[in-house]
Amino acid sequence: MKHYLTALVLIVSAVVFAAEQQGPMANVELLSGTKQRAQFIGIENDTVQLGGYIQNKFTVVRIAKSQFKSIVDDNGKDLLSDTAAVKASADTSAADTLAAATIDSTADSATVATVDSTNAIESPTISETNYASSTFIAYESPDLDSSLARQIFSATSQLITESGDSVQNVSKNEFPECNDDLCIQQALRSKGVKTIYFEKTSRESSGDSLGIELTQILYEEDLPTIHKARIKVSAKSPLSDAFSLNRLTNLVLQAKGVVLETKKSKKSFVFIETDPEGATITRPDVNAICKSPCTFAVSDTNRVEFYAYWNVDAHMWGGQASVLPIPGDTAKISMKLKRIMPEVHIITNPINAEIFKSNEPISKKSKALGTTPSKFNVFEPGMASVILRKQGYRDSLVTFFIAPTAETTISVDLQSLTSPEAIKAQDEWVHDRKMLHVGHMLMGLSIAPVAVGALFAYLGSKDYDDADDIKKELSMPGDTNGANYQKKVKKNKDLADKGDKKMIIGGSLVGTGLVLFGLGLFFTF
Repeated sequence: MKHYLTALVLIVSAVVFAAEQQGPMANVELLSGTKQRAQFIGIENDTVQLGGYIQNKFTVVRIAKSQFKSIVDDNGKDLLSDTAAVKASADTSAADTLAAATIDSTADSATVATVDSTNAIESPTISETNYASSTFIAYESPDLDSSLARQIFSATSQLITESGDSVQNVSKNEFPECNDDLCIQQALRSKGVKTIYFEKTSRESSGDSLGIELTQILYEEDLPTIHKARIKVSAKSPLSDAFSLNRLTNLVLQAKGVVLETKKSKKSFVFIETDPEGATITRPDVNAICKSPCTFAVSDTNRVEFYAYWNVDAHMWGGQASVLPIPGDTAKISMKLKRIMPEVHIITNPINAEIFKSNEPISKKSKALGTTPSKFNVFEPGMASVILRKQGYRDSLVTFFIAPTAETTISVDLQSLTSPEAIKAQDEWVHDRKMLHVGHMLMGLSIAPVAVGALFAYLGSKDYDDADDIKKELSMPGDTNGANYQKKVKKNKDLADKGDKKMIIGGSLVGTGLVLFGLGLFFTF
């Protein structure tokens, strides 16, 4: 009888993870009182055939009809007695695809024959009522082929068993009342489970890879200890990729809280000499490494690009070279520098974006370096950054490497502003900046009238001085009715009148200049 029970357990284990049914589901009861669910295939020669998946292959188990008490389908029909209702499916054409398992009721031992599959790993049996107190695994794969998910699940289950945990595989379908992992976790915990594994295999957003995530929940005290690990594998060859470099094994170890040691790679070194010597050595991500000739370590394994430049009295020599690092050894480079005139060419789409320094916040008083497209001469290569601003578009912080070559071109596509708050803030900045420009212009215009007014005032004061000199001469004793005396009187009056006019003009111009300057200050602040 125990052999029949073993066969039924295998069938039920297979049914839980079956991707499709080969027969109707039925409630099976043996004479011993054991009750299980399985797929009813049919009855042939007084032998009941029950089916399910074992090792990811559909398997048929045959048990003598006399050992059954009842076989009832979900509609209440007694399949054991109503043999005409169900056609026996011992079709020889399906023999190549089905793994047959037979049990001889007269023998002392039962032999289960299954088809070997190199991609399948036998899963432990499933109990619907009694859960062991050691380890469980539940899995889900909402957007993945179910057969592939079963293979990954079975492989992970075997690796967990080999790592020291006795694993009992459980399907999420055994917890119909639960909608999430936490509910399953609490349900298993209430039955005395101490270690729970959840594995989730799903397709990544790119579609080119699959994500395998394994979580261990360990109850050593009241609160659980949780470890989680995740790997990505190729969607085209997920199993071979998962087993390569022990990736799936490492996933299991990391999910159990094991810290894996990373192998330290041998350091590689690069020796650079230049003509002339004393050149600064740089990389696209490093401003200055050393002065040639020098040796330094690199962690790259692919080909590495280097630049060298040497300048004196605003004249620059530069060059570039690449080298493939030698693990644990030193690669050597010799560079002959050439005369260069580096430039940075900044282009934007759309054009006419203002270029500002990035080392200070932009205010209405910030002065733009220029507008795009624009070229700048460079006297010190290396990392640099600027801020691009154009009304109606987002500010763009652009960081780039200025190579010691003839020209470095930076092209930026500006993004339109969509936020009403950002558009309002930018409009206010543009308005304040225009007012600042108007203020500066008025202050500049005020210089001319003040200068001209001061000149007229000076000339007017000169006329007053001349009139005073004549007035002193007229105060001396003499003939007041003489022609010379009258002539001097007239000249004195003319000089006084001219001085008054020049003073009036000068005062007006100075006053106008002061008004313009005051308005300029007002608009500026």
